Order: sequence, then structure tokens, then C-alpha cells
Amino acid sequence: MVGSDELEGLRRAESQRQVLLCLVEHGEPMSSKAVAEELSMSVNAVNIALFNLYNKGLVDRVSRGVYRYKLGPILVTLLREYFER
Repeated sequence: MVGSDELEGLRRAESQRQVLLCLVEHGEPMSSKAVAEELSMSVNAVNIALFNLYNKGLVDRVSRGVYRYKLGPILVTLLREYFER
């Protein structure tokens, strides 16, 4: 499960945040090339961001070079923090 450490890390990682938001806004799986074009980033920078997002459990790999967001764990964490306040 994604915890507050991962969320805090995402707050500091601009490229990862941009890539994740791009996937969320499109609402469907996207290739790293399509994300790179959308964000005017290099494919390599997007691949590094996707690798880190995947390791944090924030995206799923659909096929080679194609990813989709996985917000379930984030929502659980955010809701838990919200209701504990």
C-alpha cells in the first residue's frame, strides 16, 4: 500500500507528478512516447518517472512501454488521513 512517504516523495518529484497527472487526465493507458510528447519531455525522462511510479505502486504496466495510473492506494491513504483529522 502507498503510504505518506511515497506521497511526500511524489510532492518533491516534479517529473513523476507531471507524468502521473498526465495519465490521470487522459484516463486511459498511454505509451511513454505519447506522455513525452504531451509533456514536452524526453522519452528517457518519462521512462525514469514511470519506473519510479511503478515501483511506488502508482501505475500499472499494461504492455511494453504502456502504462495506466493506479490511484486506488493513493485514495485509501488520503481518505484515511482525512478521516483521522
